[in-house]
Amino acid sequence: MINNTYFQIELTARKIRQYGQNVLKAHGVDITIEQWLVLNVINENESISQISIGEKLVKDKPTISRMVNHLEKKEFIEKTPSPIDSRKVELSISKKGKNLIDTLHPIIEKIRFSGLSKLSESEKESVKIILEKIQKNLDD
Repeated sequence: MINNTYFQIELTARKIRQYGQNVLKAHGVDITIEQWLVLNVINENESISQISIGEKLVKDKPTISRMVNHLEKKEFIEKTPSPIDSRKVELSISKKGKNLIDTLHPIIEKIRFSGLSKLSESEKESVKIILEKIQKNLDD
């Protein structure tokens, strides 16, 4: 195993996504973890733009666009023209999407806490602080 901190962070992130995807698949859910993140951002930010979603999730425009189109095709979200700028659309959760979110919430919570389950509260807080510092260092 490579003893590189960045590699370990990336490997951990990949394992989290893979674990989450396996749990979703086991529950018969036909969306990816990344699509769930987009859906959740839209749910928490009614009438949000694709650009804002990309900024929040640190994803490029084509990636967000593909995920939004997929979620719209599955009728989990709705697009409406922006009242301010006709070239833009605002995204909101459909009733079907809200039902999916309500169904997935306990499953997502299980995914989120599985990797941290054997850490003490102190260790969890240390991980959070360290990751926030790394992120801040990269913003400078």
